[in-house]
Amino acid sequence: MQNLPESLNHHRVSTDDLNSVCEGVVRWSPLKSLWFLGMAGTAIVGGIYFFSWTGLLVFFLATGAVLLLGHSLGSHRKLIHNSYECPKWLEYVLVYMGVQVGLAGPLGLMRAHELRDYAQRLPSCHDYLRHGSSFWKDAWWQLNCDLRLKNPPKIAVEPRIADDRFYRFLEATWMWQQLPPALLLYAMGGWTFVIFGTCARVTAGVLGHWLIGYFAHNEGDKHFEVKDAAVQGHNIRLTSILTMGECWHNNHHAFPGSARLGLFAGEWDPGWWTLLLLHRLGLAWDFRLPQDLPARAELQSIDRLGDAALVPVRHDLRAPRFVEPRLGAYLAALRAKPAKLRMEWPAGSLALKPMRALVGDQVELAVDPTLDLLVVQDGRNSFVGLPAVCLAMAHRGPRARIVAFLLLPVAVALEAIRASMSLKPGLA
Repeated sequence: MQNLPESLNHHRVSTDDLNSVCEGVVRWSPLKSLWFLGMAGTAIVGGIYFFSWTGLLVFFLATGAVLLLGHSLGSHRKLIHNSYECPKWLEYVLVYMGVQVGLAGPLGLMRAHELRDYAQRLPSCHDYLRHGSSFWKDAWWQLNCDLRLKNPPKIAVEPRIADDRFYRFLEATWMWQQLPPALLLYAMGGWTFVIFGTCARVTAGVLGHWLIGYFAHNEGDKHFEVKDAAVQGHNIRLTSILTMGECWHNNHHAFPGSARLGLFAGEWDPGWWTLLLLHRLGLAWDFRLPQDLPARAELQSIDRLGDAALVPVRHDLRAPRFVEPRLGAYLAALRAKPAKLRMEWPAGSLALKPMRALVGDQVELAVDPTLDLLVVQDGRNSFVGLPAVCLAMAHRGPRARIVAFLLLPVAVALEAIRASMSLKPGLA
């Protein structure tokens, strides 16, 4: 068998025949088709007959909630990729909300995702798995049909998930799980709320999932390429709020296990913002980010941001305490002359070579795409923003120290203004 990338040796999917993801036929799935077309037809007809602005508001709120908390945080980032930790009860709540999207049960969704992911990372795969057909043909396939492979690969879901009683219950009853919220909506607002809060929501979730998947595997921006992969992921800009950050699919193909999908400046990621909020509440922790994932030999950058993201980032020097933007603290640090400094900064702000010219050879440099601010560490403390640049620049020599001393008051004042307008200086 052809040598596989090392990253696929630990995948949930395995096969002795790489052609097993190429040979198969697409067949109409009556249940899948009737589910989607029934929901869509009811949403269209019922939406016209029972239309109200309140019902439309219910649609937006319900759809946004299940896409953000259910699909993005529950089904995708937690259940499938386990990119963060949270209490078990919260995991159950999020995955249950993921079932409300209407795509499949948790186990079925995981198996479908893993098969598609595995196939796309091989040299070739069936057009169904790579969204490789025309727009309308792919729409018919994905929304109404199933792929029946001649020799399907093995998909091994770990017992922690496969044997979980709650997940098995959801898998067996996932379509029926639309009834509890529908009954609640009916009690709150009658058929209008049911049509907009259930039928239209499921239609938008299923249709939107296919639509973003089609474009995310066919056209859009890229920072990375996966060598010898059958299909590349693409970033679909201007849809970050609609998709809750799931539109940054090129980033996701590069770092599948990352809890953060929008890695660079301007790549809004509501799912990541929500995880940060949960972290502040003590409900989410141990986030896995690109620098925490194993290196992949097949992953290549194709622009400056991609180059920056692939620079290894070490955590051992990361200090627990951020120095407040007060002039006295920074002057003390300037006088202390720490023996070693390490500077990390966001990927999109400045390349390595200009930064090296600015601070000299005595400062260890690293670009970290997950940072929101420039950080300088001396082993005990972390300094941020423009004052940190002054401290690093002072390491060039006596004349640079004089320049840094003169610039420091202005830099500290600007950093104090910035800090007062943000939640917290430092790492995102």
